[in-house]
Amino acid sequence: MTTFKVKEVSKYISNVLRRDSFLSNISVEGEVSNFKKSGGHSYFSIKDDEAMLKCVVFKTIPIAQSLNLTDGQKVVVTGTVMTYEKGSYYQILCKNVEEVGRGNLYEQFLALKEKLSKEGLFNSELKKPIPKFPKNIGVVTAKNGAAIRDILNTLRRRYRIANIYFYPAKVQGIGASDEIALGVKYLDSLDFIDTIIVGRGGGSFEDLNAFNDENLIRTIFNCKKPVISAVGHEIDTMLTDYVADKRAATPTAGAELSSVSMDEIKEFLNQAEKKLNKNILEEISAEKVQLEHFKKELEYYNPANRITTLKENLENLKKSLDEKIVSIFKYNKQLLDFKRQSLEIINPNSILDRGYSIIYNDKNEIVKDIKTVNVGDSLKLKVSNGEIISDVKEIIDGN
Repeated sequence: MTTFKVKEVSKYISNVLRRDSFLSNISVEGEVSNFKKSGGHSYFSIKDDEAMLKCVVFKTIPIAQSLNLTDGQKVVVTGTVMTYEKGSYYQILCKNVEEVGRGNLYEQFLALKEKLSKEGLFNSELKKPIPKFPKNIGVVTAKNGAAIRDILNTLRRRYRIANIYFYPAKVQGIGASDEIALGVKYLDSLDFIDTIIVGRGGGSFEDLNAFNDENLIRTIFNCKKPVISAVGHEIDTMLTDYVADKRAATPTAGAELSSVSMDEIKEFLNQAEKKLNKNILEEISAEKVQLEHFKKELEYYNPANRITTLKENLENLKKSLDEKIVSIFKYNKQLLDFKRQSLEIINPNSILDRGYSIIYNDKNEIVKDIKTVNVGDSLKLKVSNGEIISDVKEIIDGN
């Protein structure tokens, strides 16, 4: 029997495929899985319920630049089946890709998403807050996957004080969603668990489909503890991401969201210390102001100070009273002098002293009008130093 080298066998298979006219220009229908671009080339797989084919569109193909597929999309690819000799696997070198509709798996995903959304399972107001300083964190993921290593490494680096409770579960394939749901239920039943992380590393849409299971979604929704969904990579979005209290793009990000870092704790403590010191200083300042107020009140209500104040008030009142007495005396004296002068002015004797006289008739009435006097009447004239008796001889009208 001839023994061949690996390279020789791989090259032989490549030549067989190249010479097969059936495979040189073939169209195949399937669902897109794990689409990605690198160096201008596009890589993806198409699959149905029983098999999967790798596909590549090189950047030299006209459709390469505008090609952008999503997992679950149903397409027809046209091209040539060839081997990749270094990897010894076959793939379709596509020259054309046409969309024919969404795949069944993705359609089921969209239908379930719409159903659960209408039931309110994704409502943001129902989301529970994630504790900042958890003591116990539960993790549900594969035992030997990269996700658990990433989560543990991240928490050891950022938040070493947390206890990690790991529930290993299948994360893809038959029964995976049931195992994940059991893990979530179990960790949620433990009173001491603060937060639960559910996740796995990246993969195709089919690989991640366990995280679209309706039973798992309802289990997470009914959890008493907050749940973080950390499934796949940045571009992957599963239904667990919608129902969870927090969505993380990767398992590493899930670990970061589950707690603060030690640096953040240090910063928090520093800020808390500054705030505490500020509050203490403000409290001391307020107490000093209050103390000064009480001191002034004490001085005000001090009996000795009160007596001194009353004495001062009494002296001021006495001084004010003396001033008022003097003022009243002066005022009354001036008023008396004024009235005396007024009396002197209107005193008849004062008028007589100035050369005037007062005439009385025989009835001792003052004569004010010549019409009250007749010729022959006897009149009395009063002057300053006596009286004169005379008879009227003639009356002369002055008008």
